[in-house]
Amino acid sequence: MKQAELNLRKFTIIAIQGLVITVVVSSLVLLFTLDAETVGELKNQVNWMLVPLLALPVLVSWTCNGLRFWLMCRCIGNPLSLRRAWSIAVSSEFGVMASPGGVGGTAVRLGFLKRSGISFVHGGSLLAADVFLDLLFFVSITPFALYALLQYLSFDKTSLARTWNPLWLLLLLIPIAVYALRKRMFQSVKKNEQMQKHRVAGRIRLARQKALHGFRQGKTATALIFRNHRGVLLINFMLSALQFTARYSILPFAIWLLGIPVNPLPLIMMQGTLFMISMLVVAPGGGGSVELLAALALPQLMPTHLVGVAILLWRIFTYHFYLLFGGAVFAATFRKLMRD
Repeated sequence: MKQAELNLRKFTIIAIQGLVITVVVSSLVLLFTLDAETVGELKNQVNWMLVPLLALPVLVSWTCNGLRFWLMCRCIGNPLSLRRAWSIAVSSEFGVMASPGGVGGTAVRLGFLKRSGISFVHGGSLLAADVFLDLLFFVSITPFALYALLQYLSFDKTSLARTWNPLWLLLLLIPIAVYALRKRMFQSVKKNEQMQKHRVAGRIRLARQKALHGFRQGKTATALIFRNHRGVLLINFMLSALQFTARYSILPFAIWLLGIPVNPLPLIMMQGTLFMISMLVVAPGGGGSVELLAALALPQLMPTHLVGVAILLWRIFTYHFYLLFGGAVFAATFRKLMRD
């Protein structure tokens, strides 16, 4: 029990660190992109009463994730209650957000499944099958997203000059500096200086190896389920499409709320790329990398003076909301499963 409390405390500390870093970076992006006319424009054009509705896609995404998990558990003969499946699914989402590189999501899901009577082998197979279906969805929409993205982006030097601002370097340095000041991080680097030299290359190599292993495992697990439960697999794929469409619709909705018409497909492609890059950053919340890279990309799709507002709204509901409400579900599930 003592070890369980320590793990809960560690997740909480990392979540708070990620919350602080992302709030700081989002605020700085807002400060650097805001101008005198923006405040008046926001007052006149934006209906702020609609902002809380941006939480609805998150709830739809969580519901789809829970339903997928519930269906897959029934396929392997280990039925969980829908409530338990939803709680574990949402808790694993919190684990992704509250850990450097998102590594906590897998640990949370497998750990809670073990406590629910499902072995690590079966839990790993379920996770791999889910990831494989997610990959199929993204592969299916990639050609359309790329086509839409190329219609929007401009590669002329004038456009790139307007997008780039040397002050963005400050946004990159601040979260890195804050995280580097942690005592434990400093001590580990001091003890092993060679770790710094090969860290990036090592993480990329490890990520590639894990991706290949996960792809093979997911393909095998999906094939086995397909033989006996084709209907369930089709429903799972449809739920996967709805889950990620809902999750990645928050940024387009936030931009539409600001009165800017935009094609959602390029934004889906951009968000997927940004989240993948953030997984390689060894810092809570991706060390602010998502906010910084979005600040460099979004001026190609919308007015620069509204970029900071869009990013702030987007990250409130795709990161802070996950930490706060997902964290509450995680804490309740943690105490219920770990008390025995």
